[in-house]
Amino acid sequence: MIKDIREALKAYWLFIIPHHLFSRFTYIITRTHHPLTSFLIRTYINFFKVNMKECEQQSIDKYNTFCDFFTRKLKSGIHKIDDSEESIVSSCDGKILEYGKIKDNTILQVKGKTITIDELLDHNKKTKDTYKDGSFVTIYLSPKDYHRVHSPLSGKLMRTIQVPGRLFSVADHAVKYIKKLYSRNERLVCSFRDKNINFSVIFVAAINVSSIEVAWKGEVSPPMPKKTITTDYEKKKVIIEKGKEVGMFKSGSTVILLFDLKAKLSSTLKRGKYVRVGNKIGMIKS
Repeated sequence: MIKDIREALKAYWLFIIPHHLFSRFTYIITRTHHPLTSFLIRTYINFFKVNMKECEQQSIDKYNTFCDFFTRKLKSGIHKIDDSEESIVSSCDGKILEYGKIKDNTILQVKGKTITIDELLDHNKKTKDTYKDGSFVTIYLSPKDYHRVHSPLSGKLMRTIQVPGRLFSVADHAVKYIKKLYSRNERLVCSFRDKNINFSVIFVAAINVSSIEVAWKGEVSPPMPKKTITTDYEKKKVIIEKGKEVGMFKSGSTVILLFDLKAKLSSTLKRGKYVRVGNKIGMIKS
């Protein structure tokens, strides 16, 4: 009971925090080289138990800014991409929060709380009904995790939807108590299509997520848009192969994957299970 009250207070306190001001401050600090840069990186590594042995660059002193460290690349071979022709793979390293079928055009945020696909995609007409009877997987990237996001399938980029919003924390206590958190937060929807399936990779921003960057354009957030910005890529040839990088968070957050009804999620998925880029999480139905 006491734990529940404490978690609720931690969640509701987020309503009065100036989210974007905090995140803008983080944006500046993490991109500045200063005498404490190495100390902060070392402290972060020790506190969150970051595995530096997996990193391409293991020497702390080689990172010019905290952001350089946070978006670190891993050694070749650390991520083994399932190369089965019809396999669907994890986009990121993180913990599965929720997964399952999209029922009545809704996904589960947490037990007892749902979000409609229309809300999540900001009522975009071109994506309406695309994910009817489809599937979803929500993955939380913790502070210790690798923060680059990869494609779960090979596909052509069709459009991006940059949606303004709040920057509530996506920690467990916030997800549990704040209704429709993912559709209230700022987010970037990247929608793809191949010959067999439609899918979307959704970057959900959170407090201290100082920016989101994508492979074909660079940094897209900040600045925070005052209204939704939809960019059409149907006439352009932006193709991302399965397991290749889509983009990155320059501080931690959550990724939501949406698939149409042609996807079948693996029976081995579990809430709380840790997955890595390239791990098989489903198949395209034949």
